[in-house]
Amino acid sequence: MLDKANRLKKRKEFGYIYRNGESVYGKYVVACYTFNKFRKIKVGFAVSKKVGKAYMRNLVKRRMRAIVRENMTLMPIATNCVFIAKPNIAEAAWDDLKRDMLSVMSNIGLRKGQDK
Repeated sequence: MLDKANRLKKRKEFGYIYRNGESVYGKYVVACYTFNKFRKIKVGFAVSKKVGKAYMRNLVKRRMRAIVRENMTLMPIATNCVFIAKPNIAEAAWDDLKRDMLSVMSNIGLRKGQDK
């Protein structure tokens, strides 16, 4: 589980990131992100019903949370990020999903350097 301080929970927070954020696209996930002034990484996950039934959506969220928890250092500090699952994520193997999410997370870090 992610620490409470690192979770996006409110609908308002998700909406703000969707409206004002930038996106990085991977094969299985899309990451929408903005930068904040609080020096914390906050992460949320969105999995639509296009992915599958409830057990599949929950499995996908658990996998995505585990990958983010282990590799949070790849993301720049002071980032709010929502990982959105694409419908093809249900067929993804663990290694493929991990590779895709790591590349998306590292691209967020690279984009931070370009914004300055």
